[in-house]
Amino acid sequence: MELSEFAVEFLEGALITVEDEGISQEDAITNDILEYIIDSGEVIAGETCHYKIKGMKVNAWNYDDENESIDLFVTIFKGEQRLTKVSDREVQEAFLKAEHFFWSARDGKLVGKVEESEAAVFDLVQITEQTKDAVTNLRIFVLTNGQASADIVPETKEQTGVFIDFQLWDIERVYQQYLIRSGKQKIEIDFVSDFDHKLNCLQMNKVSDRVDVYLAIIPGTILASIYNKYKQGLLEKNVRTFLQFKARVNKKIRETIISEPDMFLAYNNGISTTAERVNVVYEENIPYITRIENWQVVNGGQTTASIFTAAAEKGVDLSKVFVQMKISVVLLQEETEKVIEKISRYANTQTIIRESDFSSNDDYHNKIQDFSRSEWVPARTGGKATHKWYYERTRGQFLDERSRLSVKDSKLFEREYPRSQKFTKTDLAKYEMSWWQQPFEVSKGAEKNFKSFSLLISKIGHISSAYYHDLIAKAILFKEIDRLVAAKKLGGYKANIVAYVIALLAYKTNSKLDLNDIWEKQGISEALNNSIDSMINIVWKQINSPAKKGGNIGEWCKSPECWLTLKDETIDTGGLIIKASKEESKMDLKAVSLSPQEVMMIEEAGLIDAEVWFSLSKWAKVNNYFTPFDRKFAYNMGVLASRRKTLSPKQAKNALRIIKQAKEEGFS
Repeated sequence: MELSEFAVEFLEGALITVEDEGISQEDAITNDILEYIIDSGEVIAGETCHYKIKGMKVNAWNYDDENESIDLFVTIFKGEQRLTKVSDREVQEAFLKAEHFFWSARDGKLVGKVEESEAAVFDLVQITEQTKDAVTNLRIFVLTNGQASADIVPETKEQTGVFIDFQLWDIERVYQQYLIRSGKQKIEIDFVSDFDHKLNCLQMNKVSDRVDVYLAIIPGTILASIYNKYKQGLLEKNVRTFLQFKARVNKKIRETIISEPDMFLAYNNGISTTAERVNVVYEENIPYITRIENWQVVNGGQTTASIFTAAAEKGVDLSKVFVQMKISVVLLQEETEKVIEKISRYANTQTIIRESDFSSNDDYHNKIQDFSRSEWVPARTGGKATHKWYYERTRGQFLDERSRLSVKDSKLFEREYPRSQKFTKTDLAKYEMSWWQQPFEVSKGAEKNFKSFSLLISKIGHISSAYYHDLIAKAILFKEIDRLVAAKKLGGYKANIVAYVIALLAYKTNSKLDLNDIWEKQGISEALNNSIDSMINIVWKQINSPAKKGGNIGEWCKSPECWLTLKDETIDTGGLIIKASKEESKMDLKAVSLSPQEVMMIEEAGLIDAEVWFSLSKWAKVNNYFTPFDRKFAYNMGVLASRRKTLSPKQAKNALRIIKQAKEEGFS
């Protein structure tokens, strides 16, 4: 498929979304291009919004608290059914409008000017103003389904302590990502013709019939140039995404490039790469690499991207920057994925990589994927089932699978797997952790919540079709609550409200809500809708009342204390269908296998009478001992003791801690 054909099909696909989901054409194009950007690894997520006044415009945004970064996206929509050019002026104005928005919001000039009913923009304005002392990175993306010149993109700059990076994603760049994902474009580097350079190398003697290994030194200028052309496509097999300069290792890389470029080779661990084929020539018995085919960086993505980003800064000279490189040529193609995964796992030791980074290959995720490809959604009319839910086990899997099909088959694919029924690993983690009554973990963000979720999935046990049906029911519940919260136009913290409402619903029904009924109907009942409606107002009031007056609401939502105080609220669950599904969910946090030490803690804490806890809570309040969280926890422990509830290991641990501290302070 040529670029011109791709541009027309891309627009047609967006127009179908407009019809199906009732959104604007600009929002549809924004969402579709965002999907490719997220697939590329450039950003983690993006929330669509629409804000446009004279001199300012934003179509989507993302805030990454871990990396102290805000991403703003501005869309230039082209509605012609052909490949359309975008003028340099349009692109320049789009960058300026987003930057103007950022500084206006950061300086508090938009507070009170953006209506609370515009929830997504309202959140962005609040976050931008509240994080002005923390955010050090701003990335502005101009998105367009037209063709634009990359030469017009401004250089990275620093302004009042904020690094500002500008990126353009036009239809040509989207097309390039499409080709990479579909396997129709492999990264092939011809060092002689492209760079007039040959890489002096050392070829290891044959030590394996599975892989050939080469060692070489690559100039930083060439590595930066290759990354500039292929971006995250070069890092497809890398378990990390580029974290700008927030991480200590990235800051050190930048410092070395700027202040000691001649020492970079000595200080840096280099990169590990894989290839399908390497061409070597000999000159005076010295081997030189002239070409690499299907090249991938599997370890060293931060090094690669950091060199490229630093090179964009004024005054930075890469002429003395060199990087040591290992190239593993996998000889048996059927073992490529397995070998690459092991290289990633074993080579990634210079910075911490958790097992969750490799979790897409865990048995749990593979089984969920298998069910998502085989379990048809019950037809609401009772007719033949036509749809399935699509679990994206690995990043970009949906796009990858669709892009390998013909035009006709790709449309059938999207009919079988509607985009609205696609969910990712981090989505799954939000559904489950909310239902498992951990909304404070969900509020910490997608990646942190997923890591917490990964620690628990080994306890789930057998993954059956009934478990999968319950999981999809939770997904439907999550999406319906999200829709109801958005309709109320409360003015922010939608994601937090959704997580807390699901947790409250699970708690008040003792996790006995009939999830199978939701699966069969692929929707929620009127009674459940009404209960959720009342819960939203209660949760909204709760999260807006931090324990510390004037405290940050976002941080309050991340606190277990926020959840503990909410649990005491009275909720009417009358009319709800409360019965077990075909098979009980295998994950009950109370039923997780316990260690002998945990059992002893639970037994010891369980011997403490309710009266002791109520007295301790009152004593602590009168004498101003402990934190508000611990005082409330002591009171809640009294309630649990009076109801003879079995404690969790965490509750028992905190209970014994508080009792010990109270005795040390004189409580008896």
